[in-house]
Parts: sequence; structure tokens; C-alpha cells
Amino acid sequence: MRNWSCILLCIFVYLVSSCNNADIDTEGFDLQTWKNDKKGCQNKRINLLADFEQKIKPKLEGLREIQVANLLGKADFALLAERNQKFYRYYLEEGEQCGKIKQARYINIRFNATNMVNEVTVVYH
Repeated sequence: MRNWSCILLCIFVYLVSSCNNADIDTEGFDLQTWKNDKKGCQNKRINLLADFEQKIKPKLEGLREIQVANLLGKADFALLAERNQKFYRYYLEEGEQCGKIKQARYINIRFNATNMVNEVTVVYH
């Protein structure tokens, strides 16, 4: 009986640890530049938008919140909404969040009540 407990514990640990890694192919997308441009204030993320929409956005749906954070870095803005939905915002360019007058474009990632991505949109102003 003790062996079964050990086996089940090992399987559980493996499953939990594998859920924390966003195992998506990011080749051709400059994640380092993305992560280094906090709040989009350096205007570097905007240059990555086409690659993001082509190479990253289609792969985000179904990922868990922790996987998105590990992949794209800490969100610039997070909002808890009704029905336990959560929104992550990643700014693409400088705007009010950088002390400028204009509103910035951003990527909005919506998580459902089970913390899985169910919508990714680019918001233009």
C-alpha cells in the first residue's frame, strides 16, 4: 500500500509542475524585448504587435493565468471582474500609464472563472 501512495504522490507532483509552464513555441517572437518594455513606455511592444498576433495570440486560449504570466511577464494592469473573471492588460505603447496625455493601445486577456484564457483582444483607441 505504501508503494501506491508514493506512486500517486509522484504523479500528482508531475501533473502540478507541468501545469505551470507555458509550453508554447515562441520562436520568431522577441519575448525579452516584450518583457523589458514595462507598460509599453519604451514603445518597443508596438513593434512586436504583428508577430504577437501571428505567433502568440492563437496559442494563448486555454492557458492558465500562471502560464500567461510566466510567458509574457507580469501584467501591466489586472482587474477582477464579475463572475470571477479576470483581465490582464499589456500596454503596447506609451500613454497615460507613462504620464502622457494620450490613451495607449493595449492587449486585453480575459480569464474565465477557472483561470483559463478565453479571449485575447487588441484594444485600439
